[in-house]
Amino acid sequence: MGGTARCPRCDDAVRAPSIWHSSATCAVHGEVVPLQPAQQADAEHLDWVARHSDVPVWLPWPLPDDWLVTGTRCVRDDRHGAQAVVVAVSGPHRGPAGCSRVADLLLVSEQPGTGLGAHLAGRDDVDPGDGLVTGPPAVRLHADGAWTPLWSVPSGGEHAVLVGEAGGVWLWALLWPAAAGLTLLHDLRLVDLRDPAHALDVPCGALSPRLRWAERVEPARA
Repeated sequence: MGGTARCPRCDDAVRAPSIWHSSATCAVHGEVVPLQPAQQADAEHLDWVARHSDVPVWLPWPLPDDWLVTGTRCVRDDRHGAQAVVVAVSGPHRGPAGCSRVADLLLVSEQPGTGLGAHLAGRDDVDPGDGLVTGPPAVRLHADGAWTPLWSVPSGGEHAVLVGEAGGVWLWALLWPAAAGLTLLHDLRLVDLRDPAHALDVPCGALSPRLRWAERVEPARA
């Protein structure tokens, strides 16, 4: 696996395990399960991620028309199944002015205390924090057959961020452009690829640049 493993909470490169530390080590956050580099998706890779994950591997299914799965990232190492999984999907979205552009969705499923979703949302908290998951939700979607409320998270950027709980762990949704957020999520049904009943023929595409956003790379999208 190429690339550099990073801290899921701050995105700094981590030090590999050694005789002094049994886990990867972040200079700021100590021992962590590291965030692995982005990987392009195909059927074999998605099957591997599902078999090695301790959290749901959420996939919108059916995908919106002409959308593709455009990569994954995992918080895992040789001693742990994935503590967090990011699945990227991308496809066309028609904006309010009728212009079509590429939209991107990152679905982050993570164990409490991992901190990846909060980091991607630009927050200092490890988990959503007090006050985020209270009051009326912004949207409800189906996750593995259950109604799942998601609450909006202030992001201050061109993307929308929502968070809730599904499958006993946190579910974060990050969407570009922000205008695609609620419209797209209202229509989504998520399935967990760890469920053997969901042996799907999933269309996959090139690696999404949004997955490298966690590596401090956020190129513009047309």
